[in-house]
Amino acid sequence: MIKVGIIICNYNKKEYVLKCIDSVLNSSYKDFDIYLVDNASTDGSVQAVKERFCNELKIIENEENIGGSGGFYTGIKFVINKGYKYIYLLDNDVVIHENSLEKLVDYMEKNLNVGATGSKIYYLDNPKVIQEFGSFVDWDDFNMKLMNKGSIDLGFSDMKSDYVPACSALLRVDALKEVGNIDKEYFVYWDDIDLCHRLKLQGYEIWAINDSKVWHKGGGNVRRNTFGTYYFWRNRIHFFIKYSEESKIEKVAAKLFDDIFDAVYACNYVGKYNSAKTISLALEDAIHNVRGKVSDDKIFKVEKIEDRLKEILRGKKSITIISYNNVDILMNVINKIKTINNKVELTILSNKKLDIEQFKECKILKSNDYKSKESEIVIKLCNHIFDMRNELCNNIIYIDGYFNTIITQEDRKYIENYENIYCMMKNIWYPNLVDGMRRLNKKLNN
Repeated sequence: MIKVGIIICNYNKKEYVLKCIDSVLNSSYKDFDIYLVDNASTDGSVQAVKERFCNELKIIENEENIGGSGGFYTGIKFVINKGYKYIYLLDNDVVIHENSLEKLVDYMEKNLNVGATGSKIYYLDNPKVIQEFGSFVDWDDFNMKLMNKGSIDLGFSDMKSDYVPACSALLRVDALKEVGNIDKEYFVYWDDIDLCHRLKLQGYEIWAINDSKVWHKGGGNVRRNTFGTYYFWRNRIHFFIKYSEESKIEKVAAKLFDDIFDAVYACNYVGKYNSAKTISLALEDAIHNVRGKVSDDKIFKVEKIEDRLKEILRGKKSITIISYNNVDILMNVINKIKTINNKVELTILSNKKLDIEQFKECKILKSNDYKSKESEIVIKLCNHIFDMRNELCNNIIYIDGYFNTIITQEDRKYIENYENIYCMMKNIWYPNLVDGMRRLNKKLNN
C-alpha cells in the first residue's frame, strides 16, 4: 500500500472528532498516519483524543484558532516533506465509510493527471440524502454551484468537478508542491475552491468519486452570529477578483453588486440588520484586500426573527406547493411545514420528475394535471423572492431558498419598491465598486 498522511482539523467539536478518528481507524485502507491539528480548542478535545487514542496519531496544537484554512495549512506544511504520496484532508465532523479512503487512493493511482479527489458527501443527520456531490465554480453567476444537493442517492457516476470540499479531499503531494499550500488567509470557506482552482490552472483534473462515501455534519441551519456570513461573502468576492480576467471585472462587479443588494435588501426586509451590516463590512474588506481572521467587532449576534409562517400554516388541512427545479429548496420547505403542522395534506405541482420515495408523504402532480383543487394555501417556491417582483399574485404565498416570504400586502409593496431603491443605490455604489475591484485585480495579478 501507499502511505497517506491524514490531516484532521479540529476546533471545539470533541464528540464529533472522536467519531471521525474512530471511522478513520476502521478503514479498509490501513497504510496511513493521522495528524490532528487542533486550533486551541477549549472543550477538552485534545485531552479526550489523547486519552482515547493514545499513540495512534500525532497532535499538533496551535496556540490560537487560525480557522479551518490555517489548520489545514499547518498540517500540510508539517507533513508535505515526510514522504507521503497523498495527503487526505478531513473535517472534524465527518464520518467516513470504511472503503472511502481506499476508493480515493485507487482512483488517483489509476489516473495520474488527477490532482485531487473527493467523496460523495451525505448529511450526517439525514444519512440517505446527499449534501454535495459534484462541485463547480459558476463563472457566469460568480459563485459556487453544488450538484445533487438534497437528492436521494439513486446511483451516480464519478464526476469531473471544479473542486472537492476539504471536508474529505485526497491531494496528490507532487501536485501540491507545484501549486503551493492551501491559502490560510481565507480563514474559512473558499480555501478548498482556491486550491483546486490552482491545481486546474496547472493542468490537473479534479474528480468526485461515487464509491467514496462520507457523512458530514456541517454548520447546520441555526446561526447565532454573522461569522459565516462575513467569511463567505468576503472570500467569494476575493476569489473572483483574483481569478477573473481584467476584461471581465466589470461583469464580476455587476453580478456581485446585484447579489449584495439583494442580500442586504432582504436582510432589512426581515429585520436581520446585523447580517446586512456584516455583508457591507465583508464587501469593504474584500475590496481593500483585508484577509485572515477578522476582528470580533465585525461579527454580530443574529437577531431573533419572528417565524411568520407559523400563524399562517398552523391548523391548515391542505397546502399546495408550486415547485421549480431546486429539489433542495422543495425538501427544506416541506420539512419546515411539517415542523409547524405535521397533519397537513401536501400537494406538489412540479413538471420535473421527483423521487416518489423522497416525497412519499406528498401527492405529486404535473401542473397541467392540477384540476383546480381547492387548497387552503398555495405556496410558490422561488430562488429569491425578488425574482417574483413583476409577477406577484395576491392569493399566493412566496417562499425562497433563504426562507424569505411574501405574505401580506405590505410585503408586496416592499418588493414592488425594489427597482427604485436598486437604481438609486447602483448610481451611488457601483462606480466605486468597479474601480476598487479593478485596482485589486491588477494588484493581485501583478
